[in-house]
Amino acid sequence: MQRRRRYAAFTLLASVTMLSVAVFASPVSAEVIEGPCTGSATFSGPITVTESQPLDVTTIVPAEDTVQYVGNLNIDPPSDLVPFAGGIDVALPPPFGGWTVVSWTGDTVEVSDSGSYAYAVPSWVPRGTGGLKVTATHTQQGTTCIVAVTMALDGSPGAGAFIGAAAAVAFGVGTLGAGIKKKGA
Repeated sequence: MQRRRRYAAFTLLASVTMLSVAVFASPVSAEVIEGPCTGSATFSGPITVTESQPLDVTTIVPAEDTVQYVGNLNIDPPSDLVPFAGGIDVALPPPFGGWTVVSWTGDTVEVSDSGSYAYAVPSWVPRGTGGLKVTATHTQQGTTCIVAVTMALDGSPGAGAFIGAAAAVAFGVGTLGAGIKKKGA
């Protein structure tokens, strides 16, 4: 019986630890991972994020907005059209995986761009739970730029977080209950 209680307590502790890591972990990364690129994105507020943002800064952005962007590869422009490709991806906590905000491909002679992009984050993406690693990539003319920043969505975690916490508590109570000696056993 003592052995089952220890096992139940260990299982509960491990479950709570894994849940805490999944809910409270926020990656801390804002850096040019590769390439000579520079750029910025300005959200309403105004909130501006650049490739030189300090590593420990998490920027809170709205779940829906139109962002003004500027980007430069800082390489010589080609004389003829060359292919390019890139995109912006968000790493989400388990079990969500990731979400591609936007991707692009084509041919160009330009090595910089600016404009605006309207986005709306799907409702299943967690809000108010800490930083999410957002990675932008662009490849052109043999040059690859990769920039990562930490962003969090404005808002509360919502019903999903409550349901997850309630399920963890129910699992813990069930695990402890399994370790208690029953009458007549």
